[in-house]
Amino acid sequence: MNKKKLIAIAIIVFLILVPFQSAYINLSVENELIQVLSMTLVVLAAIYAIFLFNKGAEESGEHH
Repeated sequence: MNKKKLIAIAIIVFLILVPFQSAYINLSVENELIQVLSMTLVVLAAIYAIFLFNKGAEESGEHH
């Protein structure tokens, strides 16, 4: 597996384990700013991970 694919998978795993819980699962009124920042981090990092994964697939010559 390509190095960029592994980094992308590691980013997704990190997002699921750490900020995703505070962004979507822990819904409370007191932590609205933390929720907004966590949600922004999750969305931007997921988009970056998808881009990185696809770029790694293009470099390794895998086209499906």
